[in-house]
Amino acid sequence: MGSDDGPTPTIGAMSETYYDSDRSDEFGFGGPRSTAGIQGICIHTTESGKSATATSSTADAVTSYQVRTRTGSYHVMVGVDGKRIRQNTDDWATWSTGNQGNNILLHLCVVGNAEQTRWEWLAQDTMLRAAASVVRYWSDRYDIPLRKVSVAELPGICGHDDTRVWGGTDHTDPGPGFPYDKLVDYAKGPTTAAQPDLVQQIVDQLRNPAGIGWPQFVGNTIGDALAALQTTLTTRLKTLVR
Repeated sequence: MGSDDGPTPTIGAMSETYYDSDRSDEFGFGGPRSTAGIQGICIHTTESGKSATATSSTADAVTSYQVRTRTGSYHVMVGVDGKRIRQNTDDWATWSTGNQGNNILLHLCVVGNAEQTRWEWLAQDTMLRAAASVVRYWSDRYDIPLRKVSVAELPGICGHDDTRVWGGTDHTDPGPGFPYDKLVDYAKGPTTAAQPDLVQQIVDQLRNPAGIGWPQFVGNTIGDALAALQTTLTTRLKTLVR
């Protein structure tokens, strides 16, 4: 629930909105909070079975269950199909960790469980990328560093299991196999750092004499290949006119 902060925003260079459907009006539990106190992003799992057995309706089904039973809530739930459901606005304290994490963290839940291996998570690339778009939005909006941290190292990204030090919970999600590194990489988006190297390679291909060369030209640069061709043609022409 909550008041929202205007139209659905876009996410910097990623050009994506941070949710696809909004069910925040259905969550009548929790309470208002100030976004000024937000210190990080907390990752959760639904614990409704492994991601591989989930369907495109699982995230909505879990959301409906939470609304009906009032057993917990998040800010955004992401399904295996990449659909992002906003459960609560950022200015609403959710029932996510049973401790101070409800007040100072943004809570993102993905479909799956804490027993999943890294490879099982990596197989859910669509969901990971969708979750990363939410992380990126929050990072940009609240100046949260894109890094995995413990709660003692906030601001940053932590897991529900990290919040156990605050008491009130014994949950271990998203589990040791969760690929925080991949989530962070996707959230950071494509890097432009490699572009100068690409430009330099093109220059190297064209310039003479130094360059990395084309395999089609037996390791020669375009300049070297053209020069060799000119030499060959000149030699043959001289032979012909004799």
